[in-house]
Amino acid sequence: MEITRHPRADLVELRVSGRLDATWADHLGSTIENTVRAGGHRIVLNFAGVEYISSLGIRVLLVQYKLLKSVNGSLGISHPSDFCRDIITTVGLSEMIVADNAPPEPAAAIAAPKRRRGAADYEIYPQAVTRKLSCRLVGDPALLSTTGYAEADCQTLTLPSGTFAVGLGAFGQDYADCHDRFGEFLAAGGCAISLPTNEPHARPDYLVEEGHFVPHVQTLFALAGEGDFPTMARFDAAPEGPGKVALSELVDNFLEISSADTVGLVVLAEAAGVVGATLHKSPAGEPLANTLPAVRDWISFTTERSSEKTLCLIVGVATRAVDAQTQPFVRPIKAGSATCAHLHAAVFPYHPVQRGELPFDKTIADLLSASSPSVILHLMADSRPFEGVGETDLVRGACWFGPLPALTRTNLS
Repeated sequence: MEITRHPRADLVELRVSGRLDATWADHLGSTIENTVRAGGHRIVLNFAGVEYISSLGIRVLLVQYKLLKSVNGSLGISHPSDFCRDIITTVGLSEMIVADNAPPEPAAAIAAPKRRRGAADYEIYPQAVTRKLSCRLVGDPALLSTTGYAEADCQTLTLPSGTFAVGLGAFGQDYADCHDRFGEFLAAGGCAISLPTNEPHARPDYLVEEGHFVPHVQTLFALAGEGDFPTMARFDAAPEGPGKVALSELVDNFLEISSADTVGLVVLAEAAGVVGATLHKSPAGEPLANTLPAVRDWISFTTERSSEKTLCLIVGVATRAVDAQTQPFVRPIKAGSATCAHLHAAVFPYHPVQRGELPFDKTIADLLSASSPSVILHLMADSRPFEGVGETDLVRGACWFGPLPALTRTNLS
C-alpha cells in the first residue's frame, strides 16, 4: 500500500492505493493518527487507488472516524471504486463518503477569532462568572526540607467542582493513614489526582466527584483555589515556527491577557516534552534531603525528552507579585524569568483535544473516564548549560485561567 499526504487550506487529503487488508490496515490507521497528532483534524481519504477492503480495514476506518468525530473533527472517503462503495455502504458507513473533491462536513463548532501571540495562535472565549476566583496558601512548604511534617501539619482539603489545587497530600482518612504515601497532587473540576510514594513504581490514583461523594485530600501544604475561570483559550503552535510553545511563554500570555500579576490556571494540552520532578518518598516525620547523593533517594528528575507526544493536565498558580508569604510556595518558571509559579502536571496517553469552546468540569471528568494518568510531575525548567533538557513544551490545547487577588496563608478549619 502507498499513502501520500496532500495538505490543503482546510483539510489534509491522504491518497491511498493498494489493498486495505490485514497487512496494511494498521499502516493506514497509524498514518491517520500521525496526521491528527500533527494538527490535522479534518481528513479525506482518496480511495481512487484502493482495490479491496477487508473487515479489518473497515474496523480501522470506524475507529478513526469515531476518534475524529469525538474531537469535532471529520474523516471522509472520496473517489471510492464501486466495490469499495458497496462495502462501505453495506457496513453502515455511507456517511463517510463525500462528493469527489469536497471536504467532509465538520462537527458544528463556533471558533473565536485567532490572534498570534509569540509562538502560538490563540482563540479567546469569555466565560460566565458567578464566583470570582480566589486562592489560599495552606500549610508550610518550608517544612519539606527542614523538619518534615508532623500530624499537626496535616489538614483535610475538600475539593468539589468549582475548586482547583496543587500541593503535597494523599488520599486517606488522616495523617496516620497517609503517613507513607504523601506525594504530589493536583485537583480541578471536581477531580483530584494523587501520586502515592509508598511503592517504587506507584501510579497516580484519582477521585471524581459523583453524587454526594466529594474528593478530599489529606494535605501537608497546597495552593487551593475556588471560583469560576473568566477566560477559556485555545492555543495552537504557529505552523511556521518550531511547532511548539514553551510553558513559560504560555503562562506569561495568560498574565497579559488577564491584565493581572497573579493567575490561577488549568491547561489540557498535547505536549511535545514534559520537564519536572517527582517526589518518591513521603516527608511525613522526616525532611527531604537536598544535597547529593542523598537527594536521589527522594526525588527523580526528567533527564531526557520523549519523542512521543502526551496529553497533560496542568494545574497551578503563576505570579509576578512574590512577597514573603508567597515565596515559599512558588519558584521562577525558568531561569531569569520574573514569573514564578507552582504547577503540577498529570501525564496521560496521547489523545487529541477537541476543538472549540469546551465546558470545564465535563472536560476534566471525561479525561479521567477515558484514560488514566501515568505520572504526576512538579513542573520546573532544567537550565543547566550542557545537561539541561529545557522546559515543558506544548503543541496545542485548551486553557482556563483568570486573575487572582493577593495570595494569603490560611487554615482550613
